[in-house]
Amino acid sequence: MDSQGNAYVTGLTRSFSFPTANALQPTFGGASDAFIAKFNPAGAALIYSTYLGGSDDDFGYGIAVDFSGNAHVTGWTRSPDFPTVNPLQPAYAGGPFDNFVAKLNSDGSALIYSTYLGGSGDQPENIVGIAADAAGNAYVA
Repeated sequence: MDSQGNAYVTGLTRSFSFPTANALQPTFGGASDAFIAKFNPAGAALIYSTYLGGSDDDFGYGIAVDFSGNAHVTGWTRSPDFPTVNPLQPAYAGGPFDNFVAKLNSDGSALIYSTYLGGSGDQPENIVGIAADAAGNAYVA
């Protein structure tokens, strides 16, 4: 939740008709897509809801919100075309999957950054959580 009482969720969907609102990515991208949704404090309306993914499997695993209401999201992807913006790692490294870390602005209309985070080995890396500090920095574990 953010300081205004809005709730944020992430996960995965395989639905072409997942409910989107004010979406950064309004259409389904591949086998499965991560999604990010922001609900109003009463849970009665979506402030935004968007797919986030490329042409293969993508899964949102953790979400944190910073003081400015930006959503920090992590998960994993098998998509060689996962959307990246200002990436630390611009390309899929291979292996079973790569992690991703992304930051959406407070109204969900833009990615501040989005990057792959993974290697090319046979064993998958696995980020299990994300946190954000008051300055807007993300920490993954």
